[in-house]
Amino acid sequence: MRFLKPAIGVALAPAALAGAWATGAALAPALGRFSVTFPLLAGALLCLAFHWTGRGRRLYVAAHELTHALAAVFSGVRVRKISVRRNSGYVLTDSGNAFISLAPYFVPFYTLAVSAAYWTAGRFWDVSQLRPWFLAAAGFTLAFHLLHTADILAGPVQSDLRNAGGPVFSLPLLLLLNCLGLAAALKLLFPGLLSLKAYAGRVLQAQGDAYSAIYAAALRLANTAKIYMRP
Repeated sequence: MRFLKPAIGVALAPAALAGAWATGAALAPALGRFSVTFPLLAGALLCLAFHWTGRGRRLYVAAHELTHALAAVFSGVRVRKISVRRNSGYVLTDSGNAFISLAPYFVPFYTLAVSAAYWTAGRFWDVSQLRPWFLAAAGFTLAFHLLHTADILAGPVQSDLRNAGGPVFSLPLLLLLNCLGLAAALKLLFPGLLSLKAYAGRVLQAQGDAYSAIYAAALRLANTAKIYMRP
């Protein structure tokens, strides 16, 4: 069982890379509809400028630890303590699982919070005039999640990844989940801008092509080896 998750990670890596390529190819034209997506992109660019200042670390740590805690609650696990500092934090729970460990790396906490606030307000008032500001906030928070997640994953291996089954298992899974999450977010924000059916077909096609290429390369390598191993 010790090597099961790393083996799954190795097997999943081509699907994750192909899914990332297909996601970029599908989302780029949709996001390129600037007349529709301008507020979202403006919010993302503002977050990029904010990120370059080096600020926001404590905000990310707070979201990271709260997401751990919420994942534990959804898993039926008791949360005993939450600690948030400027550059680090932790959550003490009665037990753990891969979902609890990895949730902060693919769940955009602030985007969900902004969306919940906008939806709740819309149940009581007409918030249609606030939609551009909501989209800007969504773009800012999505970029905030992606930038800080990329930063933390590019550094030393996090204990969260080790607890979930190791980086070989966790990184491909997180790449794929973030790609799927971005596509889902774009569909929810702009229902007519992206066809999930077409997107899913594109991702599956790219993944199938990736595994087919690997199989063909392995077959060619095996046949070449047989030739040189003949007496």
